[in-house]
Amino acid sequence: MKILIVSDSHGVSDNVLRAIDKTNPDHFIHLGDIEDDPEEIIKHFSSPILPRIFIKGNCDYGGRESLWKNAVFDLNGHRFYCCHGHSEKVYYGLATLALTCAEERCDIALFGHTHVPFDSSGLAVKNPPYYEEDNFSSFNPGLRILNPGSITLPRGGYPKGYMVMDMESDGRYKVAYHTL
Repeated sequence: MKILIVSDSHGVSDNVLRAIDKTNPDHFIHLGDIEDDPEEIIKHFSSPILPRIFIKGNCDYGGRESLWKNAVFDLNGHRFYCCHGHSEKVYYGLATLALTCAEERCDIALFGHTHVPFDSSGLAVKNPPYYEEDNFSSFNPGLRILNPGSITLPRGGYPKGYMVMDMESDGRYKVAYHTL
């Protein structure tokens, strides 16, 4: 199964639609700051029953019911925690996020907000230096933390990007960072 993970589209849903067309995902997760109507993105999917999650970011104003503060779900033996990251104060480190994931018994965390891609395993992207000293693994050993960066307004010299997680039914998975 293929999971498309995007964040921080900031009203430019055309970039999200391009990523959908390129990946043809089985699941879709938008980690916030969509600043657009999620229904426009939902209409673009070939399957109306495709599992999808839209997280509410700090720039998503209004009470859209389809935007969640965070999401916790189980999939193929993994427990996911999805958030935008501003409430978890990710600019100051990942300890709060890791502690929240420990409380929720999650082993995969997805966040956005920084507009910089991140993979705690170091496999999908080279991690930004401000997380090098962060010892979040002591709070939650085995936790993998991922941030797809921004699909519209990237920072840190990264291109517009997103992540794709390929997950087998037995729980094995790979994550790849892609650019538009």
